[in-house]
Amino acid sequence: MKRDFAQGTSDWLSSIDVPLFAAIAAMPAVALAAHLPSHLLLPAIAVFAFATAAISAGLGWMTRTTRNAATVTIWDFAGACVLVGVAAGTLSESVQVSQLLGVATTAP
Repeated sequence: MKRDFAQGTSDWLSSIDVPLFAAIAAMPAVALAAHLPSHLLLPAIAVFAFATAAISAGLGWMTRTTRNAATVTIWDFAGACVLVGVAAGTLSESVQVSQLLGVATTAP
């Protein structure tokens, strides 16, 4: 059974399987969770989600994937990553972000 995820050009990048791309993108997130302290996890997930969204949107733009296709495209994955990034950024506190960036070392 052939799934038609991308409606773009015949370039090999336009036929990327979105669940496979999501699984590959989740691997560094698991590494983040294993190596960061728990209070820095939400800001790190927000940064990682925005970076993943930027990469996948750039990939969708380079392959000229149709944005309004009837199936799941790389653009949908980029939008989901932005949603996760906004949620994680909203729930994190400014002290946690400054600790993640190395500006502050302890909470006031």
